[in-house]
Amino acid sequence: MQNRRGQIIDQASGLFAEKGFEGTTMRLIARACGITEAAIYRHFKNKSHLYEEVIKAKVDSHDLGHLFADQSGKGSIEDLLTRIAEHILSLVDQDPELIRLMFNNSLESGDLAAILFKGVRLPYIEFLSVELENRIASGELVQVDPFITSRCFVGMVMDCALNVSVWTKIQDGKFVAKDVVCNNVPIFARGLVTDNAD
Repeated sequence: MQNRRGQIIDQASGLFAEKGFEGTTMRLIARACGITEAAIYRHFKNKSHLYEEVIKAKVDSHDLGHLFADQSGKGSIEDLLTRIAEHILSLVDQDPELIRLMFNNSLESGDLAAILFKGVRLPYIEFLSVELENRIASGELVQVDPFITSRCFVGMVMDCALNVSVWTKIQDGKFVAKDVVCNNVPIFARGLVTDNAD
């Protein structure tokens, strides 16, 4: 029973990544699994419930909590931003399906759009926001809104991860996500550091 549920989640994950939520039907998922649509409904209430379970499975497969526990308070703000950016980019390499889900999810509206944001983007934003608050309080960083600043930084890196291949097609040259981040992280970090910071 659990194997069937896992099979449905795996097949649905690939289809949602390829076709988006709207473009993926229960019939397509059933066909990919070699089962009937009724068999899917034994495990999931509806397509939205299945989509939520796909996202939860993706989030659970990446241990973001462990990363954050290891990074808290370590190094300069530039070091910290670099490590966060590198971790986000590693998700692209480890799990291209997750990135496609994120891209398709950004086109969704309502509750569906919030599922992946809360599971993948928000943990980075919340962790970085607390780090910024602590570093502002210590005098290392200038006064900024920690949540807005964190959301902008995480958004910049994720946008880079999602769209770097498009940039290559628009302009001659080879763009690599890591190179773009290496260019932007120091600029972002310098804008946060106070004049009296070491």
